[in-house]
Amino acid sequence: MSLTDKALDRIVWQYRNGQKFRAWIAHFPEIAEEQITTAADQVVNLINLDNAVGDQLDICGRIAGIDQRPTILSDDVAFFGYAGTPGAVNYGVGPYKSPTEDPASIPAPDWLFRLIIKAKIFRNNTETTIDDVKTAVDFILGENSTVIDGQDMTVQTVWVEGDISPTIRMLIENFDLIPRPQGVKITRVEKTVPAFGYAGTFNARNYGVAPYKEPN
Repeated sequence: MSLTDKALDRIVWQYRNGQKFRAWIAHFPEIAEEQITTAADQVVNLINLDNAVGDQLDICGRIAGIDQRPTILSDDVAFFGYAGTPGAVNYGVGPYKSPTEDPASIPAPDWLFRLIIKAKIFRNNTETTIDDVKTAVDFILGENSTVIDGQDMTVQTVWVEGDISPTIRMLIENFDLIPRPQGVKITRVEKTVPAFGYAGTFNARNYGVAPYKEPN
């Protein structure tokens, strides 16, 4: 229901048939929709974390409590390169990097800073239970995950179904990307690899469906 429809619906019965009164009442919501609602939508879009870039993303960071964009080494950012080269990605996904180029401190690119902001938002709004850690990993990395409680003030392993790029691993290690309870250490973040094992064992599969894997 539009603002105009809501306003007209609230007119008391004795004035509902007054055409001039209805037109007068309808005029105010039209002003609100044209000026106030449009401006409000622009503000919302301005701080839309998924769409914000550049200075807009910096504003999102400050709202979340990150005063300035963090710097990273250029070697930590995925780059275009040959298949099998550590950190290399496809053409058009990462920038070209010369083999003779020395690493330099650079501002975190937008897509990387966006992940850091998401992690900060979760850290600001969670009690960091095991369920909260899973929710955070799913949201930040965009992959389904399973969190194993080590029962000794550690999160023993965070299993992620998708691939974990070298850049994301750098964020996890250097920027404490995954929210965790105070004093609790996350020991491993790994891609889920199904293995043959006993029924009820985490991620176990039937014989012939998944390979045998030595326990860690």
